[in-house]
Order: sequence, then C-alpha cells, then structure tokens
Amino acid sequence: MIKEYSMADALPDNALSKSFFIRHFESGENVEIEWPHSHSFFSFVWFTHGSGFYVIDSEEYTIRPQRVFYVAPKQIHNWSFYDNVQGYIIFIDQLAGLDMNLSYSSPYIDIDNVDVSLHLSILEDIKKELLYKDDASEENIKAGLLYYSRLLYRIAKRKQIKTYQSNTLIEQFKELILSDYSKLDTISHYANKLNVREEKLNETCKKILGISSKQYLLNLKITEAKRLLIYSDYNISEITYQIGFEDSSYFARIFKKKTGLSPSAFLKKYRKQL
Repeated sequence: MIKEYSMADALPDNALSKSFFIRHFESGENVEIEWPHSHSFFSFVWFTHGSGFYVIDSEEYTIRPQRVFYVAPKQIHNWSFYDNVQGYIIFIDQLAGLDMNLSYSSPYIDIDNVDVSLHLSILEDIKKELLYKDDASEENIKAGLLYYSRLLYRIAKRKQIKTYQSNTLIEQFKELILSDYSKLDTISHYANKLNVREEKLNETCKKILGISSKQYLLNLKITEAKRLLIYSDYNISEITYQIGFEDSSYFARIFKKKTGLSPSAFLKKYRKQL
C-alpha cells in the first residue's frame, strides 16, 4: 500500500514548529522517503531550477523553473528529474488553523521572472522565523504564509487560472469526505452529516465550485478509483464497491466517460510507469 506521511513523519527531529515547515531542496539529497506517497497535510513545491515531471493522482505535469505545485492532503504523487533540480518546499498542517482561502483548478502556477525576487524574499523571511520558538514567530509565520498564498492567488487570477474562494459549507464538505476517503458515500449522507438540505449543498457547490455536489463527489470517486487501480491490490469489483458503486459495468462506463479509458486499460497503461 502507498505510505501516507503525517506532519510528524515529514518534519526533521530539530524542527521548532510542528505546524509549518519550509526548506530549500535539490535533487540528489539523501532523504529516506517512499515514492510514490501521499501526505496528511498541504504542501507547496516551488521549482527554481531544473526539469522533470511531477505525477499527481496519475496525471503527469512538466517540472520547469519558476513553477509552483500545490498538493492537497491524500493526493498520491511522485516525481522524476532530468537534471539538477532546486527549489523550496512548504508543509502546512491541516490543524494549523491557517485558512489558505483558495484552491486551484490547476495543480501548478507559473511565476513570472519579475516576481521571483519577491517570492524568494517572502520564503526566506519565513525560514528565518522558523528559527525562533515563540508566539510572535508563530504569528509571523502564519502571516507570511497567508501573504504567500494571496500572492499565488493573485498570479492565478492574472493568468486566468480558475480559483475558488473558500466557503464554510464547502470546506466542511471537503473535510467530511477526506475524513473517510476510503469509503466515499452519497450526497444524502454528507448533507445529513452537515445538517443541511441536499439542495442547499448542491446550490453552494454550483456557486463556489462551478459544478454540482454530485459532479464534485463523482470527480473524487473517479480520482480515488485511479489511485486504487494503480496502487492497491483490489480488483475492479472490489474498487467498485469501495468507492460507492453497486454495479461494476456501470462504474466502468462512468470511468471510461471521465478518463477515456476503461478501468482495465487505465490499469495496464499506468502500472507500466511504476
């Protein structure tokens, strides 16, 4: 099975903060990490030099200088480098109480060269604050990360990457799904848990995400099916049940409609890449 790293797993022994971490990295470092893997926390990865590819939930993206990737909790990811890669990686714990206030329709954002010095300045300032362990430092780190997230949001808007402002109900909906990702349920189940009408949840999803609650949940089910096909030992019938479908044939039709491949063809194509 794919290893999921907690914040405690990812932090070095001498880390002063248990909620945030930032460091400069480069390829060739001797870091004991199982690949592919997932996190229970949020991460940003800014590549400043080098090239390669980054695979997030079975989708492959090009690594290039000044590209920032956003990886959400539970997303399975892996990367491969063609040459010397350098950059910054930021970890943010879900329990840190930091409202990043946005999500992206794309997993990456490209930084223009004129903005590079500003990004470097912000991240180096946050790194310095991590050297101190006091209330002021914690607040300064939060402020720095919020400022950085707003900067990325502004760049995304400028580049016409679709962004989503946060909404309490949507965030609770997402958190509820993530709390038991291995058994995705029905919209009725989640609406009852959230103590709202299905219609209210659906209207809010359409307003904030641009898709219905059923479409959003279906997208998550297909993503989870991809993960299970590639990284688990479940057969297609077991995966069908695991993600809340009752009929394997119906699941296969929906999967092919969403991905362009049948579950068996998808499995054959992507397991070769492992």
